[in-house]
Amino acid sequence: MRKVQWNTSHAVHVPDVDDEHQALFRLCNELQSALSSGARSRQINSTLHELSDHMAKHFAHEEREMRASRYSLYPWHRRQHRAAHSRFTLLEECIRNGDRAGALDSLAAVCRWLDDHIRLADRMLGAHLRNYQRELAVHHV
Repeated sequence: MRKVQWNTSHAVHVPDVDDEHQALFRLCNELQSALSSGARSRQINSTLHELSDHMAKHFAHEEREMRASRYSLYPWHRRQHRAAHSRFTLLEECIRNGDRAGALDSLAAVCRWLDDHIRLADRMLGAHLRNYQRELAVHHV
């Protein structure tokens, strides 16, 4: 599995969301390194927990922003997040069962999903949020 790298093609141009996405990529790479290097279960579980926690907080943040801005694609986007959660559950299962090869495959699927999701769904959301902020600014002048 090759490392996933955040780059400008992932930018949604909402600074806190971009920062969260960069952290997700970093944590995916840390978990990949831990699994590939034969790291102890404790290190793997710690990194997995950090990734899980960050992903949950990130999805909750995006969903709050979608609701607050009345994003019309909120139901679709939320279903995307639920699909990612299902993939992540498979990753957790592989790690819990000591299946490092399966965990690497599951992690690759999570990373591919993340890459695709950011490039499409989150960039659409970013455009919506930027337009929403512009509208708020106009009405508050």
